[in-house]
Amino acid sequence: MSLNDSIAAAVAKKDQLFYQDFARFAIRAILAGAYLAIGTGFGVVAGDAVAQYAPALGPVVFALFFGLGLFCIILLGAELATGDMMYFFYGATQRKVSWLKSAGVIVAATLLNLVGVLIVALILGYSAKLSGAGPDHLLVSLTEGKLEKSPGQLLAEGILANFVVNMGVLGSTFAKDVVGKFVVIVPIIAMFVGLGLEHVIANFCLMLTTLFAADPLPDSLTLGAVLTNWGIVWVGNVIGGGLLIGAVYSTLNKGESAYRD
Repeated sequence: MSLNDSIAAAVAKKDQLFYQDFARFAIRAILAGAYLAIGTGFGVVAGDAVAQYAPALGPVVFALFFGLGLFCIILLGAELATGDMMYFFYGATQRKVSWLKSAGVIVAATLLNLVGVLIVALILGYSAKLSGAGPDHLLVSLTEGKLEKSPGQLLAEGILANFVVNMGVLGSTFAKDVVGKFVVIVPIIAMFVGLGLEHVIANFCLMLTTLFAADPLPDSLTLGAVLTNWGIVWVGNVIGGGLLIGAVYSTLNKGESAYRD
């Protein structure tokens, strides 16, 4: 199946589910947030354990394990907003779906992902592994680092983060089996995490888990700082995943069939 056919089928399925059976779409989107939060939690625990002996390697280990959450999302058919940005920009550029409908799906998926993250973060905050995380815990240091960035950094890193994420999402459409998808997704996702880039749903995971787990709460974790981070990063993610991957690859695949993916 060509890339055009694969994306068109996925967009049609997502669009139909959203507008004809919203409850099921909502559950899939909530699950996506939950899966990513679980992957984030596991990555933080593993990274912090390594950081006790080799501090510089903690974030690297976190990056290597973080992609398991996205792999689960793709494998289990959940709805991640940052992936939908790519799909719906691709579909809208090829006039398979309207821009207004695309915007509605992306915004709704973002909010529903947040619900899934909130549920898991609350549980992780009371878990034996993360409850009472101190100022030197990897979870707290990662969150503080994100909240200390300037608006310009957040926008630029948000663009690049979802550009890389959707390299993985797009690449996984070419994989023939589960092993192939794993090999494509996990290393690519590790690149954006290892670079410390900004992904809005990942930031939901880190900041909400810090809110429920950290003792004491970091001074930088204020409502204003968190909402600013999420808002700017979301815009950057739309540009990086939607415009620079979705719309660009849609345009690349409009020409003669010999040049299409």
